[in-house]
Amino acid sequence: MDEIEMGILFTVSVLFLPIIYAVVIHFGGYRKPFHSLQEFVMLTISELSILRIWGSIARGQGNVFLFLMLVLMLYGMSIFCMIDYWERIVPNRILLIWLMLWIVCMGAYGMYDMNAMLSHMFGVVLGLLFCMLSFGFCYIISKGSMGAGDVKLSVIMGIYLTGDYVVGAVLYGCILSAIFSLFMLATRKMTRKTHIPFVPFLYLGVVIRYLMG
Repeated sequence: MDEIEMGILFTVSVLFLPIIYAVVIHFGGYRKPFHSLQEFVMLTISELSILRIWGSIARGQGNVFLFLMLVLMLYGMSIFCMIDYWERIVPNRILLIWLMLWIVCMGAYGMYDMNAMLSHMFGVVLGLLFCMLSFGFCYIISKGSMGAGDVKLSVIMGIYLTGDYVVGAVLYGCILSAIFSLFMLATRKMTRKTHIPFVPFLYLGVVIRYLMG
């Protein structure tokens, strides 16, 4: 793609983020979108993340399809982040929508370039296996502390981000979650039985991984 096409791709990606976010939040019946400072901070961080990965793709560190997958996952993580922050849930219907989007995109990619799609699938399998094993193990040993929604979301993350991105995203998210939990316990603002939403930390992990390029 030439510079003009890359610029159009970036502009569309940035403009669609608040639109997709508002549509899903509004019609999902959660809350009125754009009514809290946390939302504006989250959307600003997400826009910066899109800029970073667009810059990487523009320098030849990946292809347009990878950029599309990363952007779509960021859209999803932005939505899941706020819903989990508000409601402490990861909605199955939105997870299903993102799964169907991935299937459609992979099918279209396969029709455009089957060899490239099969090559991309290797990273998908690695990401999927990593998330299934790590989150599945944590779900079992946590005895219900980790929600099933977090596990299902990790599977979606694995297929979108592939092994190249998802390992770092999960690692950074877990580190941030541990630091926050230790701080809250040390200051006695929560107990070991207090449930904290995990998706916002996964969202931050994804953002950190994107910003690292």
